[in-house]
Amino acid sequence: MCELIEPGPDRHDECLQVLRDGFGTQVDEFGITPENDPDYPCFWPSDRIAVLVARPTVLLAVEQEGRIVGCCFVGPSRRDADAWTLRHLAVAPASRHRGCGERLVTEAAARASAAGARLLRIGIIGENVRLSDWYHRLGFVTVDAGQHYGSLPFSVDHLELALDRTPSR
Repeated sequence: MCELIEPGPDRHDECLQVLRDGFGTQVDEFGITPENDPDYPCFWPSDRIAVLVARPTVLLAVEQEGRIVGCCFVGPSRRDADAWTLRHLAVAPASRHRGCGERLVTEAAARASAAGARLLRIGIIGENVRLSDWYHRLGFVTVDAGQHYGSLPFSVDHLELALDRTPSR
């Protein structure tokens, strides 16, 4: 069972480790390095979480047996008043496939909907078919695929979840 929490600053290091471990599994597969993507979560400095939560962004986490095993950031879009953005969702590799990521998505969608948003958006590595399929099973649709940004060694797909429905398998 994944228990949802809003971790305070005293638990940011735990979240950072989950982000590093979770996103670290994609480094070799997609050719990600600090040189071509210095902002990739597995390369974040220790203060990066504090910077993100200082914005109008909420850090959500799930824990099992008192240990944080997943986290994400969610908050209003800077460009679209009708949308919220889900960012940097990560689950520790050993805790995957147990509903923790889905719990984070469900809570992010609920918060966005409660704030009046119509859409929840996320950008993912376009070549990560497994991840794309998972988001699609939760009700997301791809609205823009194969975008290339700067020196990123992968493309980015943009997905949206209409908030008139809840994520479902």
